[in-house]
Amino acid sequence: MDQLFNMQVFCQIIDSGSLAQASRVLGLAPATVTGVLARTEKKLGVRLLDRTTRRINVTEAGRLWYEHANRIIEQAMEAEDAVRSLAAEPRGTLRVTLPLGVAMTFVYPHLHEFSTQYPKIHLDLQVSDRIVDLVGNRFDLAFRAGHAKDSDLMIRRLLPYRRITCASPQYLALYGAPQHPSDLLQHQCLLYCHEPHPLHWEYRLNGVAMKVAVKGTHASNESHALLAWARSGLGITIQPEWLVDDDLRNGRLIRLLDKYAMSMASELPAIYAVFPKARNRPKKVEAFVQFFAKKMNERYI
Repeated sequence: MDQLFNMQVFCQIIDSGSLAQASRVLGLAPATVTGVLARTEKKLGVRLLDRTTRRINVTEAGRLWYEHANRIIEQAMEAEDAVRSLAAEPRGTLRVTLPLGVAMTFVYPHLHEFSTQYPKIHLDLQVSDRIVDLVGNRFDLAFRAGHAKDSDLMIRRLLPYRRITCASPQYLALYGAPQHPSDLLQHQCLLYCHEPHPLHWEYRLNGVAMKVAVKGTHASNESHALLAWARSGLGITIQPEWLVDDDLRNGRLIRLLDKYAMSMASELPAIYAVFPKARNRPKKVEAFVQFFAKKMNERYI
């Protein structure tokens, strides 16, 4: 008989507390269970159980064999589940939380295509720039933009990007364009409340970071409000390049301070997929992430 079967029988003997009960649970003849135990002990050259008429006592060797056998059985089951999942069609309700900018730019335009490709996935999209507790709120997945925070979650980097300082032609015609980051203190800056320090913007020149104090009368926790104010000439904003590329291309906004590569850290920000930790991630989650990661990268090819 195969080794995995022998391990399963031995572990069931320990779990059941007797050979007779193990044979009933497994649906095997008592002689089969006894034979498996005898062959295993003979092969290993040690006694695994001390048996009396009423009970079994596990030897030190038996405890060690049980621990390793249980681990191997569990790994074999995980491998079988993983392979079977390759053939399974993604299905079920998928709860996703994501910021509005990511939703409008990358997700909403392709929802019909996604639903056509995966008709058995039922989406529950919760759109907010607020960082929510995935586990506590029973979300399968989050898309987040910015810099990944240390956490107990699994994180996959999907699309790195730069952050662009920009303003409308109307604003620049009235107030001029800043030539150096320090000039921003003389301008109306549109403040993003989700930043840890919204009144300090960071720039880099030749790898050297500089923090610049800014001020402004308009602030929001949502990027589209800042964009609306910027387009109407109310101030200077900093935004992900993927959120303003159409405005820059069409001349609604003008890029500023480009030689001072703006970054809030040494590593570029990115759009991330964030998941609760799990041994086997559901097919519906992988399908969603792979589909929209492809859409994100196609936009910048």
